[in-house]
Amino acid sequence: MDSSKRNKIIYWVVTLLLMVPGAGGGVVELFTSGPESVALTLVALGYPLYIMKILGIAKVLGGVAILSGKSPRLKEWAYAGFTFDFLGATASHTLAGDSAHAIFPFGFFVVLMVSYALWYKTSATPILSSLHTK
Repeated sequence: MDSSKRNKIIYWVVTLLLMVPGAGGGVVELFTSGPESVALTLVALGYPLYIMKILGIAKVLGGVAILSGKSPRLKEWAYAGFTFDFLGATASHTLAGDSAHAIFPFGFFVVLMVSYALWYKTSATPILSSLHTK
């Protein structure tokens, strides 16, 4: 198996594992009141409960953008959105004195960066060069 094919397989495995808590969590937050543990955590961190609906919409749309691959620019925006979500959650837990739980969103951030790096490496369209117009 050549390295390009291996990288694509690893990319899809990592990305699908990431989308379970990412976009999958968004579906739960969007169509229900969210798991009670999530609601309790949000309240403990000082966030209003309606933030679950807002984040749920963003996570579902971000997951669709990453998995569909129709638009490289939209996909990069989705990766950026998940970056803000995971790093924001890490910072919120840390600043609230809950450093033990900050490791989970930070771990998802690391997996997100692996997914992004593999996508960028195997992408047929050089993303950065497509941003420059003449």
